[in-house]
Amino acid sequence: MSVTDYYTCESQLQGATTILRHATSDDIPAILTLERETIPAAHWSELSYRSVFEPGSPFRIAIVVRADGRDNEGPLQAFLFARVSGSDCELENMAVAPQNQRCGLGSKLIHALIAEAREHRVAQIFLEVRESNTPARCLYEKCEFAITGRRKSYYMNPPEDAVLYTLQV
Repeated sequence: MSVTDYYTCESQLQGATTILRHATSDDIPAILTLERETIPAAHWSELSYRSVFEPGSPFRIAIVVRADGRDNEGPLQAFLFARVSGSDCELENMAVAPQNQRCGLGSKLIHALIAEAREHRVAQIFLEVRESNTPARCLYEKCEFAITGRRKSYYMNPPEDAVLYTLQV
């Protein structure tokens, strides 16, 4: 599945249709709101999100999921940011609205990322996640990511190890 163009997919959200598309700078206010509602998400500053869309910034795959609404701009349900560097891709940040978790949106985002990564000749996707973030870890393992390491005391507030995952694309 690619997000090079808009497409719709049926979600498990009471039969609602969702739109996956590339993120734009116009999505930043909604991304910030969703990120703040999603405790385990990496919390970036508005400036960090804005820099993603600036000319000359490192190439990133940025995808948003919105409920189908007027002009395909219904409420933001999920987002994903991944940085591509040569043949590597790092999943940097991802969040699904708490009320939409366990409805398949995370899997849709990961599969869209994998498709985009293949289009850009990426060999592997890697990420790190808090050891205690069981829902995210289950999602990554379901999507065939393998544990490849651990970083002791990587996270702060609270201190916690990071579990490293890699997917060979």
